Amino acid sequence: MTSMANTDLDATHNLSTFRDAGVLRLSEVLNPADISSVRSHFWEEVDRLFDIRLEDPESWFANPYNPVGGSRAKRLSGMNPVMDALRDADRFRPIEAAIQCEIDALFGAGRWEPLDRWYSLLTFPGTETEWTVPHNSWHNDEPIVVGDHEPWSIFVFVFLDTVDRDTGPTIAVSGSHRRGELIAPDKGVSNEREVRAFDHANSGLFPEPAELKLLPVGQLLPELVATDEWFADLVSGEVDDHRTQRLTDRGTTFQTKEGNAVNNNVVCLSADVGDIVLFDPRSLHSVSSNISDRPRQVLRIDFRRTVH
Repeated sequence: MTSMANTDLDATHNLSTFRDAGVLRLSEVLNPADISSVRSHFWEEVDRLFDIRLEDPESWFANPYNPVGGSRAKRLSGMNPVMDALRDADRFRPIEAAIQCEIDALFGAGRWEPLDRWYSLLTFPGTETEWTVPHNSWHNDEPIVVGDHEPWSIFVFVFLDTVDRDTGPTIAVSGSHRRGELIAPDKGVSNEREVRAFDHANSGLFPEPAELKLLPVGQLLPELVATDEWFADLVSGEVDDHRTQRLTDRGTTFQTKEGNAVNNNVVCLSADVGDIVLFDPRSLHSVSSNISDRPRQVLRIDFRRTVH
């Protein structure tokens, strides 16, 4: 049995990891039986609405207009009715409750609450045969606020099947949001419209949204590319045999204001059934190639900060 002291140490370590990396994988959080139930109902709905069956690859691309996407991976669009039907039938309730318990244990009870929507990140194999780090599609999903060290929301990835690198996981640049925190005081602007665009996640957090200074979404990557050769390499269309290894293994290191050394490198949001991955949406991320012979079966639920 894990002692309370060890549990506290684990929580402290996990919080530090999430704070600096923006990515945290937590193992064996969800009951495999609950995941199996959700997966079964999920594919029943996919079959009912799209006539696509997991065990029948010929059905995956029978409709030339859906799944859609480029060469790296193809996503099944129009999935909101599937996710809404599962939510309305309370299919997600057991795993959502388990995630809430884990988040409460990590951040403190009542600090984060789930938003009322689940997302499907189901993608099918593309046409590429070699996994590489893409040079485009890199983006972040939330602005970086000067003096605010937490995101407005946390993305939680749930895995209905094992996702490894070949299955085309979401990929992220670890620590990129921390670089943004260094840039924001100098390059940030006051932009009330940007703040209110995220009202679903930040409502009530700031009494005077117009007074916030932030680095808007879309400005992080250009700033980093202009000041760091590693990020210029990340978006460069010039590909060589060692680029993927360079970006995933070695990375680049910088010092935070607190004096911590934080590494930037490309990491895969991969995991086993029952694991969850917490992700800071201020961090840079992108899609990657699904070069396997099976779909990537991933769902996502977002949590928002509460007002304390």
